[in-house]
Amino acid sequence: MVSLIILVALTIAGIALVRSVDTTNIIAGNLAFQQSAVYAGEAGSEGPEGAIRAFLEATTPAARQNDDFTRAYSAATPAAGNPASWDAYWSATINPNPVTLPVAAKICVDRACTLPTDAAGNTVSYTIQRLCQTVGDPIQSPVGCASDEQQAALAGGSLGSGSAQINQAPRYYYRITSRVAGPRNTLSYVQTIVAR
Repeated sequence: MVSLIILVALTIAGIALVRSVDTTNIIAGNLAFQQSAVYAGEAGSEGPEGAIRAFLEATTPAARQNDDFTRAYSAATPAAGNPASWDAYWSATINPNPVTLPVAAKICVDRACTLPTDAAGNTVSYTIQRLCQTVGDPIQSPVGCASDEQQAALAGGSLGSGSAQINQAPRYYYRITSRVAGPRNTLSYVQTIVAR
């Protein structure tokens, strides 16, 4: 009788151990999918077809003064462009008509560009927003742009009396938001701030 009770206790302990190991493996797998999605999000900013190379490096400062939604670019980010829920904002404003996944080639729809699905099954979409309150040339009229202009007075040249000060052109800030949809319903948002 005692040996049967011990056998039942050992069986219950074995089942609990198997379930614990199985749960641990599922959690580790989910963390790996999430980390893979974050790494894939960097492709939206810095990849060969990402926002920096495809738009910010390929355009002039004058071309960045106005919206270009066909290339996922907004020249203004008003207060409404800083939402509490990025998923709701993305679905309602940035990309209300998403492309069908998976994607074989880069496609730009609404205010987002979607890159080809990678080997891990992640599909990256990105949008670029200039951190200004309104569109237009920030030098000609005040459009409320975030820039490093405040630091330009301290950069270059000598601060000594009578010496020439070297003026630098201000660099304006751009926010790149990448949305990554991956396996097991993984969803990640990665944001990058770039100065140009």
